[in-house]
Amino acid sequence: MVSRKQSRGFSRSAVAVTAMAFVAVLGSGTAAHAGASCDITGCSSSVNDTSLGATAFKNWCGSGSTGTLTENSLTSCKSGDVAQATYYLSANGGHTPYREDWDTLRIDAGWCYKVRFIVDFGDDFNKTYDRRGKGAAYVKAANNADAHILGQSTSSCP
Repeated sequence: MVSRKQSRGFSRSAVAVTAMAFVAVLGSGTAAHAGASCDITGCSSSVNDTSLGATAFKNWCGSGSTGTLTENSLTSCKSGDVAQATYYLSANGGHTPYREDWDTLRIDAGWCYKVRFIVDFGDDFNKTYDRRGKGAAYVKAANNADAHILGQSTSSCP
């Protein structure tokens, strides 16, 4: 049987653990939106859920919203004096760096990609980008979205 004193000790421990968990969640949520190129809605990112590699770009030049495709090369796109950065998304879970804003996913020439956009404060959606027989193109992920590559193929669209 647990005494009243022991019961109070458990209760205080539970409150302390709950408070620490709340602070940890609140702290990590705040940190996730940090960074010079992230805004109040967060940072955009790309995630590769396929068995093949892919490429993300740091900056998006131009207008549009999440899912917008452009055929214009973004290799000369700059943020201030900083040249366009690229990031290789390794197979099976490759992810752009956390707490950094990566606005663009490249759809490789000759490939068809299926992408799932996970949108904070909005509706998630899937989109297929067919670049078979065409050059590379670039897709935007706004600061409140993550672009998950669900499939890639040269023979058919996933």
